[in-house]
Amino acid sequence: MTTAHPMRPTSRAAALAFAALLTLPGLASADGLAADADTLTVGPQSTIDLGQVAPSATMSLTVDFALSCANGSHVDPGQTVDLAYSGGFQPAGGEILSVSDGSVGPAPSDWPADGTFCPSPAPALAGTAASAIQLRAPALAGSDYEFFITWSRTLSPAGSLDGSAIRGGTTLTVIVDVVTNSPPVLTTPGDLTVEGDTTGGWIAVFSATATDTQDDPDPTPICSVVPGALVALGTTTVNCSVTDSGGMSDTGSFEVTVVDTTAPTLTPSPDQAVTTGDLSGATLGYTLPAATDIVDGVPVVSCSPAPGSSLPLGATTVGCTATDASGNQAIDSFDVTVTFVDARIASATWGEPVGDRTTSFTANRGRTLPIKVTLAIDGVARSTGDARVIVTSCANGTSVTLPLAFRGGRWSAVLDTSTLAGSCHTVAAAIDGLLAGSFQLHLRQAETSTARARGR
Repeated sequence: MTTAHPMRPTSRAAALAFAALLTLPGLASADGLAADADTLTVGPQSTIDLGQVAPSATMSLTVDFALSCANGSHVDPGQTVDLAYSGGFQPAGGEILSVSDGSVGPAPSDWPADGTFCPSPAPALAGTAASAIQLRAPALAGSDYEFFITWSRTLSPAGSLDGSAIRGGTTLTVIVDVVTNSPPVLTTPGDLTVEGDTTGGWIAVFSATATDTQDDPDPTPICSVVPGALVALGTTTVNCSVTDSGGMSDTGSFEVTVVDTTAPTLTPSPDQAVTTGDLSGATLGYTLPAATDIVDGVPVVSCSPAPGSSLPLGATTVGCTATDASGNQAIDSFDVTVTFVDARIASATWGEPVGDRTTSFTANRGRTLPIKVTLAIDGVARSTGDARVIVTSCANGTSVTLPLAFRGGRWSAVLDTSTLAGSCHTVAAAIDGLLAGSFQLHLRQAETSTARARGR
């Protein structure tokens, strides 16, 4: 069968009801060629009822053609049937605006030859080119307006018995009812600018409504973006339309601009304390902080100084930034304190008068106490470096520092005890900043000359 495809610029739901194939008398022994305007009915049909249309509505439909074998005179194999609009009838106030040509064929090589009857079931040949039709409905309301359209047929190339090869007529009747109907009124939101609220954009939340004078309930609009759908970042045009039961429609559109102005959330990192035995500093090791973002699932995190950088002794601030795909940023920082810890071990051997009394030594106040000491680092005696004696009060923690000089194979200094307040002091030796050893110095009051004389 051939098919017709109604095109409805008036956006109406046309009911398709087709009548039987029309034939002309006097050609009883030939193939039949019919216009087919119905894809829902078996066999070629030549009538279509478009149902209700608005006054002066423009109607478009596409009509295919079908060649069916009948009786004993036939189209020759290889021949094509060309159809040309040859006129028609239009109801008062209506108009046939345009009808294009069509064709069927060429007939296949096994198409029945003249003088032979068709096999059962009879073969049929679908159309090659369809005919596009445009009609204008009458302006006055009324029922069963009929448009009648005919096509002339020619065979090419010329063959035998062409004059009797095709029987019947190729015609189409279009029926419409013109009704007075007002179109629905579509209401859409104005243009929207919204903040993204999910990964990739915004979950659509809007309402498009329609009212119609004749329909109850009002028709429901259809939009190219439905509520609940994901709308990507940027500007999206939402097209909406609504059609009432009479085929009248209204359309509208609005723009949705989805923006992302919210910065990511950057998880703060704790401050760090690092120790090192290298006076030049330490290598910084840490994991980049985590970041999340509402719209961008994977914001980029960077920090400076970066992991693996060398930090000097002291405190360094590490600044971190999380950046989403829209350029929004979150900033945080943490401090890294690098402390030098000297792992070397220093030792001191005290000479006389302290000698082996390395825990406690008692002297008369006012006495000049010679300090003699051998200093070593990691067991290796040192003869150079920064050597000192630190004398610290047991009572208030105040201290006095004396430099040590190296001579005679050892380090030495002279401590004047008359300058020391209080009776208890700690005496410590240090080499290149390393504490080597200490003892506690106790000072007693020296005897007066009168007391000594009485004793004699």
